[in-house]
Amino acid sequence: MDETSRPLPVPRPRPFPNVGNAPGPRCGHTLTAVAGPDNDSSKARLVLFGGATALEGSSGKGGDIPQSPGPATTAAGIRLAGATNDVHLFDVRSGKWELMTCQGDPPSPRAAHAAAAVGNMVVIQGGIGPAGLATEDLHVLDFTDPDKPRWHRVLVQGAGPSARYAHTLSLVANRFLVAMGGNDGKATLGDAWALDTSEKPYQWRKITDAGEMPSPRMYATAASRSDGLLLLCGGRDTSGTPLGDAYGFARHRDGRWEWHAAPGVMPAGRYQHGAIFVANRLHVSGGAVGGGRMVDESSATVVLDTNAGQAPPWVQWMDATHGSAATQMLAKAAMEEAAAGGRPMSQITPDV
Repeated sequence: MDETSRPLPVPRPRPFPNVGNAPGPRCGHTLTAVAGPDNDSSKARLVLFGGATALEGSSGKGGDIPQSPGPATTAAGIRLAGATNDVHLFDVRSGKWELMTCQGDPPSPRAAHAAAAVGNMVVIQGGIGPAGLATEDLHVLDFTDPDKPRWHRVLVQGAGPSARYAHTLSLVANRFLVAMGGNDGKATLGDAWALDTSEKPYQWRKITDAGEMPSPRMYATAASRSDGLLLLCGGRDTSGTPLGDAYGFARHRDGRWEWHAAPGVMPAGRYQHGAIFVANRLHVSGGAVGGGRMVDESSATVVLDTNAGQAPPWVQWMDATHGSAATQMLAKAAMEEAAAGGRPMSQITPDV
């Protein structure tokens, strides 16, 4: 049996002790990896920001919480009264959590926001909190001094993504922040925006007429491949139905962006799931299917190989000997971007 036909090992979760000042139970938070000094991944730290510390009707400690006035919960049942803006750091070497005291002007307490790492910084956008929708402003947590992280608000000229929650934010090709979808409190959204972090003043550009645009959705995932391909996966549509599709998003050398639907669908549509690339394989895990139900264990983890060729589109982890290919267009666009080399990304810096 050669390596390409050898089944993938079944992942086995293991308990991880909570050492230090752990964040405690929460949902709707973000967890973002920031590389260590000199981009040393062995010294990476995980940055947990925000989230809700209680669900509707429960304090998370066995007691009930009175309803707060106004839009106290999102459609997902998050109690906005329990939203926070605290920052916890997890050291991957020591396994220790630390509650950080950050300098600067922090974002308001929020959940269901979006976050992406840009160099040694974490960018936060959107979300919803006790006061309602957070503004569309970008907030940056700067780890230039790892022991003294500082919050900055980034000034962006012109129109951009409206205030929203349950959207995605990703760094593409080490240069472009891409925001997509979500909900603005009135409707589920299907727009996409890109911000070039190498050019100042910063400006959002709305992506239109870019191939097979994804349908409106919230609680989707977006994962970036190392060569600049972004894959948007799943989510919940305007009627609340879980989606099982995926769309590739790539930038051509001439500056054009293009969406293209990936072949096939996941064994089970889902939202509020997790997804990450390992080399060319997109691993998708967990999620909800509506009605208070989660994805069945038999199809909880699925794999899409974006570089495989003619294999079936989606495979469950237990059967994952191959994945499927993204379209030739996506592969070509990614290769073009990699061959071009691109300009070095200038890190986001605060505008005071």
